[in-house]
Amino acid sequence: MSAQTADQLAHRIYECRLMELDELRKIIGECAVDGEADLEVFKDSLLRHEHLTNWQLQRVLEGHITGYFYGNWKVLYLIGAGTFARVYRSVHIKTGDVKATKVLRSRYSEDESMRDQFLREATMVMKLRHPNIVPIQEVETERGRLYMVMDFVEGQNLRDYVRAHKKLSPIRSLKIISDLAAGMAYAADLGIGHRDMKLSNVLLSATGQAKIVDFGLATVSGSDQENVGGSGRSIDYVGLERVTGAKKDDPRSDIFFLGCMLYHMVSGEPALEETTERMRRIAAQRYLNVVPITNHDPELPHRLVVFINRLMDLKLENRVQTAKEAHREAETVMAQLIAGDTAKYDAQLTDQDAESFAKSVEVKVEGEDKTILLIESNLKLQDTLRSKLKDLGYRVLITADPDRGLERFEDYEPEEDPPVDCVIFGTVGLGRSGLKAYRDFVMAENTKNIPVLLIIVDQLEKFVKPEWLGEKQMAFKMPLKFRHVQRGLRKLLAIEVAEGK
Repeated sequence: MSAQTADQLAHRIYECRLMELDELRKIIGECAVDGEADLEVFKDSLLRHEHLTNWQLQRVLEGHITGYFYGNWKVLYLIGAGTFARVYRSVHIKTGDVKATKVLRSRYSEDESMRDQFLREATMVMKLRHPNIVPIQEVETERGRLYMVMDFVEGQNLRDYVRAHKKLSPIRSLKIISDLAAGMAYAADLGIGHRDMKLSNVLLSATGQAKIVDFGLATVSGSDQENVGGSGRSIDYVGLERVTGAKKDDPRSDIFFLGCMLYHMVSGEPALEETTERMRRIAAQRYLNVVPITNHDPELPHRLVVFINRLMDLKLENRVQTAKEAHREAETVMAQLIAGDTAKYDAQLTDQDAESFAKSVEVKVEGEDKTILLIESNLKLQDTLRSKLKDLGYRVLITADPDRGLERFEDYEPEEDPPVDCVIFGTVGLGRSGLKAYRDFVMAENTKNIPVLLIIVDQLEKFVKPEWLGEKQMAFKMPLKFRHVQRGLRKLLAIEVAEGK
């Protein structure tokens, strides 16, 4: 029965634990005219002063008592819904943090295989921490309902973004693909593939950064999933892998669908026929008859078309092989377009020329697979080293707090892989505290063999003792010449480069 009076509605809100009685009575009193509060005025006040959201109020009016809380997370409103789960924007009742809460639908709560898969996949994805992957913080149960808590991304779904803009510029599209490939490469290093790469599984933040969602959760993200031996894949992957002869867990399938996304963004048209019919989605002709992208836009830059074709090549050996390679090639092509190499696609380009280009972007980047931790508070030096090291392919972590930097190594044992490949200690901004942190690090038994660079200012050079420098340590004086740092890293990390580099 619907609420007939403000008092009845207030009682229901209290039953749902959304507000306290004292607060509700106060609002009713403020809305009262001649001693009685008008129901509509009361509802308007609740919404206008943000005591409740529209979603919460509507559910209360519909008679729902539960579904407003999952653990310490209070649901604010529905973000999206799929066959297997709903996603809500939620706020933590103690900290005020805002996150997204994904809840397995109640009709699957008794499905043990679905619950097990949800928990297994979510737990696996919880270890992923990358700027281009939406992270999962919690996986819990509330009244038998499984839910997971993820970062809430202010922005929009890439599918909706493309629908609104029809098609995107080549450079904008490549930037998105570069972001996605970077996230995929990071996950691949941990042995995790996505298995459902598509526009709807990407969010664009308010700053334009692309982030993968439901990473590794393809088996519970929609009704078009197939679970084979515990490894999920979308029905589109089933069709592709039947045509190409790939195994069901071949990471190159993710690469193909990454290419489909780039195709769609730059042409405004999907690469594969869009249909909900299962048999048409797995039909070989759907993959064999992809329209050449230049049929949609013959003016597309040659380098871009070659890249798309490499991503979507049905011959496995000709396709871009890894996400890391896709990221590197996206960055290369984007740089070429920015530099003005926008000549339209030339179908007569020889195979030799195309192969030469492909090889040019496959050259190993100097700092690839290497992570540098910079401990320095001087912003100018931070920016300089970050920029130059990233240009060489290094992953750069920065902290201005020596104690926080050294926390990474508190539980490190020498027989393990170190948290980073090399630490750079600076004394330009940190002064003596930077030098002390360096000393503690190189003299500690568990970290003395980790490669270290020290950037020292003149006034502190006299305090550097000979025993603080060895095979694994190097010191460079200010003013700093980056080529010396580069050579030092090559030596410490045993990086071999071609002559003349």
